[in-house]
Amino acid sequence: MMADFIEELIRNSPQWIFHEVPDDEIEKISKRFSFSKIVSKILYLRGVRTEEDLRHYLHDDFYELYNPFQFTQMHTAMNRVKKALHEGERVFIFGDRDVDGVLSTAMLHNALKRFDGNVLSKVPEGEYGYGIEKKDIEYASQKNVKLIITVDTGISSAEEISYASSLGIDTIVIDHHVQTGVVPYAHAILNPKMEFETYPFKDLSAGGVVLKFIHALILSYTKNFNKLFVPLLPAGEILNGAKVKNGIVEEYFQFQESIHYPIDSNCTIVLDSEKMLPQFFKSWLRDQKIDQLNIICSKTYASIQEFASHFVNIFMRKQKRSADFVQSFIDLSAISTISDIMPLCGENRTIVKEGLQQILHTQNTGLSVLLSYCNLPERDIKAKDIAWSVSPIINSAGRMGEAQIAVDLFTTEDTRHANELSKVLIELNEKRKEKGEKNFSIIKPMIEDNYYKDPVIVLDTDRAEHGVTGIIASKIARKFSKPAIIIVNDGDIGIGSGRGGENFDLISLILKCEDLLLKYGGHRSAIGFTIEIDKINTFRRRINEIIQNDPALFHCQEVIEIEDVLSPDGVNFHLLNELGIFEPTGIGNPDPNFSIMKTAVINPAPIGKEKNHLRFFIPSKNGTIPVIGWGLADKGLRILKEGCPVDIVFSLQDNYYRGERSIQLVLHDIRLS
Repeated sequence: MMADFIEELIRNSPQWIFHEVPDDEIEKISKRFSFSKIVSKILYLRGVRTEEDLRHYLHDDFYELYNPFQFTQMHTAMNRVKKALHEGERVFIFGDRDVDGVLSTAMLHNALKRFDGNVLSKVPEGEYGYGIEKKDIEYASQKNVKLIITVDTGISSAEEISYASSLGIDTIVIDHHVQTGVVPYAHAILNPKMEFETYPFKDLSAGGVVLKFIHALILSYTKNFNKLFVPLLPAGEILNGAKVKNGIVEEYFQFQESIHYPIDSNCTIVLDSEKMLPQFFKSWLRDQKIDQLNIICSKTYASIQEFASHFVNIFMRKQKRSADFVQSFIDLSAISTISDIMPLCGENRTIVKEGLQQILHTQNTGLSVLLSYCNLPERDIKAKDIAWSVSPIINSAGRMGEAQIAVDLFTTEDTRHANELSKVLIELNEKRKEKGEKNFSIIKPMIEDNYYKDPVIVLDTDRAEHGVTGIIASKIARKFSKPAIIIVNDGDIGIGSGRGGENFDLISLILKCEDLLLKYGGHRSAIGFTIEIDKINTFRRRINEIIQNDPALFHCQEVIEIEDVLSPDGVNFHLLNELGIFEPTGIGNPDPNFSIMKTAVINPAPIGKEKNHLRFFIPSKNGTIPVIGWGLADKGLRILKEGCPVDIVFSLQDNYYRGERSIQLVLHDIRLS
């Protein structure tokens, strides 16, 4: 049986895709930006081909983020929250128990407290709670709550939100999950994935949406909030104009000499100081005593759209105190984005880049103390450092049924209390590891005996425990290069967690089985649900029938995109340093993948407590290069047993040991040449 499942690992190996770019395009980028040809090729493959592309990729900062009032219902949300703050209403924040939910809850709690808000915060108790329940609504009612704000949850809670409304409680939903059922009848919904939502970036984490909420809140207390600005650009005797409120262009218009002009007397006219207004309009402005703002422009604008955009840029950058306020929360938003495996492109890349810079100077007492317990490298912090060293510790609280401890850590201002809570989280994380290893050792043989050949691995058992099924599903999915769903039976109900690859749409797959599920939610690559036990076999059959009947729709085979082929001699610190421009890397903006073909392998050996990782060396003219393959021991050792040259796919990583920096290759796949 062992031989069978290893053969399945090899048979189901990822597909390797080698990308080619015309030499003249590489040469063009290399000369334009003074990068090596390897880096120039990667930039081209990632769509970075012009100076403007490169400026955005390398230099986007906080001010490049979208205006929070681009959320369709942000004004409505602001009006309700400000009413609660002004009238001293008690606000109840309810979040999810994972890292994104915990940090979103803490961010919003801290922000409202800074406005002297009367705030209560809560996350689900126990190891598998998901979503607000009627008991939580009743708790809020008993505490005389008038406004509930759900974060990282709520979009699937139409019934509960209606119940809150029947008790005279308004609800604002801040979420980022796909809305799968009835749209909740909430006072406002801030969720970039809603069908009605026009917000330009759809992949924010809940922490990203909360960051937008905080930004809108602080802007709503500035002197220019809801003030109308009218940029005007003359074209002879015709005037082109735009109406701008809160940094949003509401409309464009055009007019010439008349008895009436489409301008309110309580606005502020914005002019290019070098442009001359027609005489008829100068006289009208003087008579009306309308405020004017002259700005110095360094270039000529071809259209009112360009001029209005320039003004909006200046307007947002002038809100420095507001920006400083929001940036004090961006570190937690960055951690939530990384932890929830959001794509690190667009706004997320900017949030994470800015957040990683903020982390070492964080104003959050709990985060500052927790970082002192984390084994972080002696260099700038990268996204992968957060994913490996920080996120699991925070996540352990929810996994072990104690998510409120993590919320308390990030909302306390007492260093001593933060130390106590951090130590508790460290202990919980150790227990979570032990629990994970124990349960993995139970589940792995079951899969190797029965389910490893299925297109989607679906295992249910009453021998495993709650709280670590997501981690185990992730390990199984990586090991077998196919989606995995682990269901733990608890009485008549099964609680399931599923994980898939970056290219696999797991949430769309289980939507085709929603009639079998009691409750569900998640993203493309991570889902959670509850199901009646007597429906699990039907669920398993249907899932795999869907895949078999429509393999093109749900392509299970993992794909590895290889950006260049290297020789061992081309692996050096110069290349590693140059690759730093692609940071922060993660889903959507991965570490560049390279391959080395027909290499010999020196001293292959399994390593790790369970001997499931692989380590070996490859020769180069500068000595040997270490290679580490996480979870690849079974497959790798079977292939290397042949004693033939192999092809490998890897990314480069720096390794620090006792102050010494070295290069190692992180192996993603291996095959016989």
